[in-house]
Amino acid sequence: MPRVLLALLALLIVGCDEAPRNGTASLDVEDPDFKQGQIFQKQGETRRALECFLKVIDNRKAAAESHLEAGRMYLDLNDPLPAIYHFKQYIRLKPGTPQTAIVGQMIRTAEKQYMKQLPGQPMEPDATGGADLNARLRALQLENDQLKKSLSEYTRLRPGESAPPSPQPVKPPAIAAARTYTVVPGDNPTRISVKVFGNASRAADIMRANKDQLPNPQSLKPGMVLAIPE
Repeated sequence: MPRVLLALLALLIVGCDEAPRNGTASLDVEDPDFKQGQIFQKQGETRRALECFLKVIDNRKAAAESHLEAGRMYLDLNDPLPAIYHFKQYIRLKPGTPQTAIVGQMIRTAEKQYMKQLPGQPMEPDATGGADLNARLRALQLENDQLKKSLSEYTRLRPGESAPPSPQPVKPPAIAAARTYTVVPGDNPTRISVKVFGNASRAADIMRANKDQLPNPQSLKPGMVLAIPE
């Protein structure tokens, strides 16, 4: 009788060990769009790969691996700010994993890439006054992350919902429409921004340029002709 009880206890322990492993599997890597993005990535079609990973992020609440791949694509496209945003989303969704330290290094790489793009070529952290400059740059990057997060939440609002409070950015000058884009099935402001400008940072500009026919992202319909800002 004791042997039977021990056998049952062993089965229960094995079952308990396996359940969390299955429950924590990253489902976004099984998404067809994620797999298609990997194919485009291997073929060197970075922008098409990025579109696929962003589509997975739009369709799933927790898509850590897609955020990681999107960050890599933005880094390859020399667009460091969106890369930093997606890397930080990966760390938020998967804190404490062995890959977190590697992603942290990728964030620092993106920060250096961003500083090289600034006019005047900022000083290295070891140079006189460089540490203060880097501190200001990090503060700007944090503010940029907050704005991107607010924009991401805004694009997922349902009709009738109000946007969450967000930091008030400096109002940009009026945007003049210089060209148009015809909406196709599956489009959203973020995806259109990637297609037209090569990154997701102009989604809000597209919404403002078409606010007469786009009171919210859900108003976007296939066949609409949108004005694309400069």
